[in-house]
This record gives sequence, C-alpha cells and structure tokens, in this order.
Amino acid sequence: MTAKRIRWGACAGEALARGADVAADLVGATLGPAGRSVLVGRSFAAPLMLRGGHTLLQQLELEDADQQMGVQAMRELAWRTSEEVGDGTSTAIVMARALLRAGLRAVSAGIAPADLQDAIDAHAKVVLRELASAGRPVSGRDQLVPLATQAAGGDTAIGALVADAHEQVGPHGVVQVQEGRGSTDEIEIVPGLHFDQGWISPHFVDDPKTQSVEIDDPLIIMHLGVLNDLGPIVPMLEMVAKAHRGLVLIAENVGGEALATLVVNKQRAGFKVAAVKAPGAGAWRALMLDDIAVATGGAMVAEHLGTRLEHLRPQMAGRAARIRITRSGTIITGGRADPAAIDLRRREIRDAIAREKHLSFDRDQHRKRLARLEGGIATLRLGGSSAIEIADRQKRAQSASAAVQAAQEGGVVPGGSAALIHAGRRARAVLPDDFLGRLVGQVFEAGLHAPLRIIADNAGLDGRMVVHRLAAGGDDTAFDVLGQNTVGSDFLGDPLPVLNAALSNAVSTASRLLGASVTITSDAA
Repeated sequence: MTAKRIRWGACAGEALARGADVAADLVGATLGPAGRSVLVGRSFAAPLMLRGGHTLLQQLELEDADQQMGVQAMRELAWRTSEEVGDGTSTAIVMARALLRAGLRAVSAGIAPADLQDAIDAHAKVVLRELASAGRPVSGRDQLVPLATQAAGGDTAIGALVADAHEQVGPHGVVQVQEGRGSTDEIEIVPGLHFDQGWISPHFVDDPKTQSVEIDDPLIIMHLGVLNDLGPIVPMLEMVAKAHRGLVLIAENVGGEALATLVVNKQRAGFKVAAVKAPGAGAWRALMLDDIAVATGGAMVAEHLGTRLEHLRPQMAGRAARIRITRSGTIITGGRADPAAIDLRRREIRDAIAREKHLSFDRDQHRKRLARLEGGIATLRLGGSSAIEIADRQKRAQSASAAVQAAQEGGVVPGGSAALIHAGRRARAVLPDDFLGRLVGQVFEAGLHAPLRIIADNAGLDGRMVVHRLAAGGDDTAFDVLGQNTVGSDFLGDPLPVLNAALSNAVSTASRLLGASVTITSDAA
C-alpha cells in the first residue's frame, strides 16, 4: 500500500528548496579553478571521480521524497543545459538555487507568486540582451587555450590539448574525447563530416554508457525516402553479412518490418548494422543526403534521379573508415571520397551562398552544408595512471571541448562570471522603482552573483567581498581567482552561448518552482 504525503504553501516550497540546496552545494564545490572533484562510492565497482552538474546529480538520491523533487528539478535543468551547449551545468544549478531562495523570500514578503514569475521572466530577457551586447568573436590558439583551461577546471595540460585539437580541425570540425592507451595523450586528425541526426532505435546501441554505436569500415546506403520493407535490398544485406562488413542505412525514416528485421539481426545474429535519419527537411534533405554520398564516394538512391532500391549495387554504397552514431548525432570519419568530387561540391556550395543575398535561411543552410564538408574530425585520446584519473581527465576534456566549440560558434563574454554581475547591474536600471521592481532586482542580484561568489569561496577567499568589489566597479573589471586580484575583463572570458543557456535555463527552472504551492509524494507504508 502506498500513502500520499501532501505539503502546502511555504512547507512545499521550503522542501523543494532544501533539495535544490543539496544539489547546488554538491556541484558548487566543483566550480572554478580551485573547485575539487566529488568521489562517488559504488558497492559493485571502483569509485567515480566526478565533476559537473549533470553527471553528479545523476548519482544523487535523497531519502526525503519532497527534497528529491528539488534534486530532480536541478537534474533536469542540468540535462537541458548539457544538451544545448555541453557545459555550464554547475553554473546553471547554483544560479537556479540562488534565484529560487531569493524568490521564496520575495513571496514571503507578500508578492503573489504569479506576479513574481511574470516579472522574473520579463526581466530575464533584459539581462540576456545585456549579456549578449558584451559578446565578442574568438579565434586563434591564444584565445582558445585560456577558455579550454578554465572549462577544464584549471588543468592547463588538458586546456592546451583541447585548444590544439580544435585549432587543427577548424571552427567547423568536431573533437571527440576517448579513453587513451596507457598514460600518454594522443591527437588523431582525420577527414570526416558530422550531422545532427542520431540512431532511429536505441536497440542499435553497442555502448550503453555513451548510448552510441561505432562501426568500422562500414558500407553506407543513402536513400531519399522512407524504408518500411527490406525486400528490395535483401541481396545487398546478404552480401554484406557474408563479407562480415557493417552496414548503415541513412534514410528519411526506417520503420515497420524493416526496422524490426534490422534490430533482430543485430541482436540475434550479431549483424553490425544501424539506421539513421537523414539530416534536413523538405528539399534540403536531398541536398544534404547527396553531400554525404559525395563525401563517402557513394550514390544517393532517389526516384527523381532514376535510381531505386531494387537497382542497388555495391558500388553505389558509400564507404568510410568509421562511423559513430549517438542519440543526437552522427560522425563519419575517413570517407572514401574522390578529392576532385569534394572540391567540385564545395565550389558549388560557395556559389550557392553567394547567390543567396537576400534569403538568410537558405544562405545559412548552404553554410551548414559547406561546414560539414570542410571540417575535420579530431580524436583526443587521454591517458592516465589509473581508471579513475582517466575518467576524470575525460570529463574535463569534454567540458573544455564543449566550451571552445560554443565560443567558436557564439563568441565570448569578457570577464567570465563577472560578466553576469555587470549585465545584471546594467539591466537593473530599467526596473521600475516600486516594491515589485526592487524585489525582482534582489532576486537577480542573488542569482547572478552566485557563481563568482562560490568560485571565490572555493579558493579560500571571501566570496561576498569579491562580488561586492566587482559590483561596485565598472564593466571592464573581472577577478582572477588564482592571482587573487582584480584584473581587466579581457583577462578572462566565458563562452556566450554557455552563459546564455545557463542563465535562461536557471531562470526557467526557478520561476516554475516558485509557482508550486502544493507537493504530493508517495511514501511506502
């Protein structure tokens, strides 16, 4: 029998906030160059050395069901932020906790939660605009190394490796982080392309931890259409199986009996196979699928080209050294393309970009096509003296790589976490000078000051004093935690997309929790 426990009003909000407190205290300890890892014990294996909000909160379960709801809200916040930009999860969590706590104080002062929610959501847009106005483009290794090092928790060796990898593949390239062999680090650069579509079914996954499948030396069939019946390509499948080759189907969709047959053959017969949705939509799908065909030396199967699956021949399949497929993306490395065909396709796309002077959407789509064909793939293999050390270094490198990629795409904000304080001060000038306006200002001051305060606390400094000093200064000031002194804002920088995602998601989570007046949980009786 399951009993229900109901909490009302301030009791409900306080229970949620206590869960958020535990989550924020846990991940806050990892923030900044002086932040430390969290060691998570496991009864069945070696302990995990973790950093980062998303990975840490996956390990956190509280006995109190109401407080656990607060943890789950922070966990979902971290997941959304990680999905968007791959970094900034800890910053988002500590901001959300501070916003929630300050919001609850405002509600206890007599402000209606609905009115406070509306005011917070509206003011968040002003703060985000102020943050974006300070953004600057980033380029060159000299700018990438500090960004990567900062995101890697102050690890200069990893920061330099990640920056080198991104510099070598260019702004359109992809950097993969893998477990190394032994204690040494390696960077492998190969030609390749990637697109934002992953496996169609999780049954294709080979690695449950990363939710990915990797196939070496695969044949790749590119079909412009829906595939529900494998009948037309059975001869091709039999040939691939006899040759012990892997096969990847890229199509508009694969479903019905076709999908079920592929899954059964993979699970029971060990057939190395996966199905992926083709990138793009409408007329763009044909162009992007044909780009993949050119990059892999194959041919797209499409009725408008006079080809059908019944006419499929081995020479029409694309080839590559490796293909890696996750839930959200596909990376093809070592495509067996004709260099002359690749060069011709790049020229055609550049001409198309030049023609689209007035249609920004079309121009952006062509630029994405060109980026796929021009970017390389870097595989960064990190070593270490133990499994725990290697796992920790991998996490740091993944955060650093996500930060560099975000900075290359969206620029940086000078000042690092101080940029949040400066943006909040500028935005506060537009708030009305009434009771609600003053309370909203206090809510955002608490949230925007939290990351730097905790970073300074982790370094053994007085975080409140550091924040007060910067809040009283100008927009061109920042704080160097390692040097323990105030510096110019150009000395530090954070990727603008990461701060944007962290702030917008933190505001969304805190604002929604402020609207909860009742909680219902189940207790086993």
